[in-house]
Amino acid sequence: MPLEAFHHSEPLTLGVELELQLLNTHDYDLAPYAEDMLRLMAKTPLPGSVVPEMTSSMIEISTAICHSASEVLGQLTPIRDALVRNADKLNIAIAGGGTHPFQKWHEQRIYDKPRFRELSDLYGYLAQQFTIFGQHVHIGCPDADAALLMLHRMSRY
Repeated sequence: MPLEAFHHSEPLTLGVELELQLLNTHDYDLAPYAEDMLRLMAKTPLPGSVVPEMTSSMIEISTAICHSASEVLGQLTPIRDALVRNADKLNIAIAGGGTHPFQKWHEQRIYDKPRFRELSDLYGYLAQQFTIFGQHVHIGCPDADAALLMLHRMSRY
């Protein structure tokens, strides 16, 4: 799979992605409710996006391109509120970052999306172990050299 070409963006704009765990409220194990959650979330107009992630027990929320931290918060807050309301309807819980402490990778199911099937075919059982839940903060850079310089300068933090 080749690297994508660098796409320039307005310097110092922000975008945030959060990969979230969908949990059964009885034992707090990962629960395959991504499709149900996405169906419910689609009924509410929201900034940013809510999309599937690698397995059916995870989703990803993200902001649009923002120009300030307060704009990021202004987009994430209504998404979070809608997630909480819809999780209550499904009787599930949502958790954020890190890894799940006791999930069994062999029980995870790859979400039915071409990109995820391609990754699953490429990496085999390792794809089922992609049950990590990260936070990504994207910062706009005008070119690839500026992006590498920023990455180098920010890596210590």
